[in-house]
Amino acid sequence: MLSQAVETLATDGFCILPGLCADEFVKHVLTVSQERIGTVREALGDRKMGIGSAAGFEEIVQRSPGRWDLPITPQQFGVDDHDLPWWPVVAAVLGDDAEHSFSGIVFSDPDTPEQCWHTDSPHVASEHRPAHALNVLVALHDIPMAMGPTEFARGSHVLTNHLKNPSLVRDELIYQHASTSPELLVKGNDIPVPESCASALASGTCVIFDDRILHRGLGNRSGEPRYVGYFSYRSKGYVENTHFEAVRSVFDKAS
Repeated sequence: MLSQAVETLATDGFCILPGLCADEFVKHVLTVSQERIGTVREALGDRKMGIGSAAGFEEIVQRSPGRWDLPITPQQFGVDDHDLPWWPVVAAVLGDDAEHSFSGIVFSDPDTPEQCWHTDSPHVASEHRPAHALNVLVALHDIPMAMGPTEFARGSHVLTNHLKNPSLVRDELIYQHASTSPELLVKGNDIPVPESCASALASGTCVIFDDRILHRGLGNRSGEPRYVGYFSYRSKGYVENTHFEAVRSVFDKAS
C-alpha cells in the first residue's frame, strides 16, 4: 500500500485509501469537531464574515459560500501525528522530519454550491520538484456524490507551476478565481486537459493530495451537512503555506 500510494501521489497528485481509519477514530474526530463547531459558532454569534482566509477569524473561515473551515490542533483531537495511519505515506513523501501545518474540520451546509478550482499552495521553482506539502482528508461519514466529495484534476500538480507557465497567475490559482480551470492549465499547449476525478467515499476513507494540485469541493446537493477532517503537512523548511491568514478572533467581542 505504501509504495503504491507514494507512486500515485507522484504521478496523479492524489491517492484514495479506503478504510484506512478505524470506526472508533472516525467517530472520535467527528465528535470533537462538532463540539468545536458549536463552541466557535456560539462565540461568533450573528457576526458575518466574507469569503477567504483573510476575511474570516482565527477560529473559522468561510472558504466558499456555505463551506466552513475550523482549525483543530492534534492536541485538541488528542492524537499524535506520528501515530496516525497515514503518517508512513507522509514521511515517505516529505521525509521523516515532515512538520504538521494545519488540522481541523471542513464542513459544508446543505445546498452548498461547488467551489472554484484552486490549489492550496504555490510552486517554488520553475522546474518540477517533489511535493513540499500534503493534505490528508478523512471522510467522517459516508459521502455519496450528492454530498459533494472533492474533485481533482489528475496530474495537474505539475501543470499549476506559475513560475514555468507565465500565463498563470499565482493568486488566481490559490484564492479560488472563477476563471481558473483544468483547461486553463494547457491553453496554448499541445497537451491534453487533465482528467477530472471525483468519487463517493466510505466513512474512514482517506484522500491524500499534493498541495499544488487543482481541486475543488463539489456542491452538497443533499439535505445534510458534510463533514471531512483534514490534517496537513509540509516538508521541513517549507514556508509557502497560505491556509489560514485571519488575524481576529471570535472570542474578541470587538471583532
